[in-house]
Amino acid sequence: MTIWSVLLTWLVVVGTYQTVKPLPENININSADYKVNADELDFLGDITYTRSDSQRVSEQEIFDTIIDIIDTAEHYILLDMFLYNSNKGKDFIPYRLISGELTDKLIAKRKSNPSIKIDLITDPVNTMYGGSPSDQFRALENAGVNIIVTNHSKLRDSNPIYSSIWRTFFQWFGNSERFGLFAHPFGKDDRVTLRSYLRMLNMKANHRKLIIADSDGEMVTVIASANPHDASSAHSNVAVMVKGDIWKEIYLTEKAVAKLSKKELQKVPEHLIKKYPQADSDISVRVLSERSIRDEVYNILENSEQGDRISMAMFYLTERGTIKRLIKAAKKGVNIRIILDPNKDAFGHKKNGIPNRPVAKELLEKPDGKIKIRWYDTHGEQFHTKMIIYEKRGGGSSLLLGSANMTRRNIENFNLELNLLINVKTESEIIAEALCYFETAWGNKEQLNYTAPFEQYGENSALKNIIYRIQEFTGLSSF
Repeated sequence: MTIWSVLLTWLVVVGTYQTVKPLPENININSADYKVNADELDFLGDITYTRSDSQRVSEQEIFDTIIDIIDTAEHYILLDMFLYNSNKGKDFIPYRLISGELTDKLIAKRKSNPSIKIDLITDPVNTMYGGSPSDQFRALENAGVNIIVTNHSKLRDSNPIYSSIWRTFFQWFGNSERFGLFAHPFGKDDRVTLRSYLRMLNMKANHRKLIIADSDGEMVTVIASANPHDASSAHSNVAVMVKGDIWKEIYLTEKAVAKLSKKELQKVPEHLIKKYPQADSDISVRVLSERSIRDEVYNILENSEQGDRISMAMFYLTERGTIKRLIKAAKKGVNIRIILDPNKDAFGHKKNGIPNRPVAKELLEKPDGKIKIRWYDTHGEQFHTKMIIYEKRGGGSSLLLGSANMTRRNIENFNLELNLLINVKTESEIIAEALCYFETAWGNKEQLNYTAPFEQYGENSALKNIIYRIQEFTGLSSF
């Protein structure tokens, strides 16, 4: 056996194992159902649109709510935020300097209340994988915030062709903020090392976006699709705020993220770990992470029946199992409407429409037009929402939203993701609010410009379809 065949065999073994290896404990969770009252739930939406005079308008409440929660917190705050930085593309003007707002708020909270415990879990993309310092994180650490940068190496590899090579040859060199020779890829006025780029190409992420805190004497949780990232501040997004014991499930899985990063969360003060009375309600909430999100989407689609309605709003929709089940559901008479980002805008740069445009064509054609699709008509920002509303013809609805796009990387146990599933037996305010968000965009309410018909961005490109399929299958992509 030649040295090249030995090396190839080694890379195949490494790539295979790192794709299927056991996950750390309390990753990929599907929690128990928690009963909540209607007034313990609140739907939050950010939505950007254009008026008839072409003026862009952004209506926001997600981070306004998060900042209000921080203001009223007294003893403990936990955040897990994927993109948390002020980086932006060349000549791109952010709508809001949200990362600085959040940083200032957390520092002010520590100064006014030195005894409060604050944990912040984040992704290494914000430090360019150890190659570029974050002034905001340094200021937070100096203020006493416990910063935990997620260690991806314990997670599975979604890009095994490349990652097997990186694990074999390059991971041993670590990284450094010194001796950077290459331009920062996200527009920061900084130089980074080659090792930063080599680590970035693994395409891995802690993609969660959440906050837990004691607010006005009770524990409050927000699960969102929004990042505290300046260049993302005009994106359309959704979130749910929920009160009660469900925070304990999220704290447990966040504790697991800290552990795989060889760090620890601070202990929640004992008096906050009280048991809330079980609500006398037909509303239940469940925490889903990683592949459990996919399994629940499959469950909804497979059990849907003729006359049911599914309304999906999604930044990326590429996962093959989800696409096949959408088509099958449409063929049996399920009313399916989908709003997609056209994948044309990215922080001042133009994108080529991959992956959503070839996917949309397939979803339109295979069930003979039974799936209705509209594009969110973005103007520099992105339609970053990740939400599914399922309405049963006989009564009862489900709302699924959070950090996860419907892509292989997001829902096949590669990224770290977190969603909430809300089930109701009768009409409820939370479903009505989510539907209002969707219907406003779908129907261009009040003659404002939210969405465009399929024809505006629809394409018939065999090449783009091939590229998308290869990228989705191999993991050689950013989606």
